[in-house]
Amino acid sequence: MSESSNIAIGAKVMVKRKQDRLGGPQYPGRIGVVVRENMFGRESGGYWYVQLEATRRAKQRIALFCAKELELAQEGTS
Repeated sequence: MSESSNIAIGAKVMVKRKQDRLGGPQYPGRIGVVVRENMFGRESGGYWYVQLEATRRAKQRIALFCAKELELAQEGTS
């Protein structure tokens, strides 16, 4: 069972640094909480809306990620 299959609403996740995206990685290394699921892509692990935490350089935002671009965050990560 892959780690991405454990992603669910309310899960704390980290955006992977290595992503296969056209145009390069989006928000690599950012931590956030899954707020809802997108109905497309369920066969491939799903697409998830993640509320990314604010950093010193970037504001809080919600972004859409494919499950393979996310991993569950370790406890105590902020």
